[in-house]
Amino acid sequence: MLILCIFLPPIAAGIAGGFSSFLTNLVLTCIGWLPGIVHAYMVTKNARVEEKNEELVNTIKQDESSNNVKQKSVFNNFLGGFAFAIIIYAIYYLNKS
Repeated sequence: MLILCIFLPPIAAGIAGGFSSFLTNLVLTCIGWLPGIVHAYMVTKNARVEEKNEELVNTIKQDESSNNVKQKSVFNNFLGGFAFAIIIYAIYYLNKS
């Protein structure tokens, strides 16, 4: 993509950023080749960063959902253990009388 940014900046910006980036880069490239190259590089770099951020957000969402399941199961185990303790105590108390 870097080679495309250098030789055809509007095309690189259009692929990475869409039609508005293509038009902006076309104007910048007409003004001067260097502004077009810099803009195309910035657009492609931003697109890569956005992809990585999206992956991180999806990973965090998956971790949160798995943590919620674990917390519920721990809470349910606690309630089950508490109920079991009450039953054992009741049996002990009934047998004592």
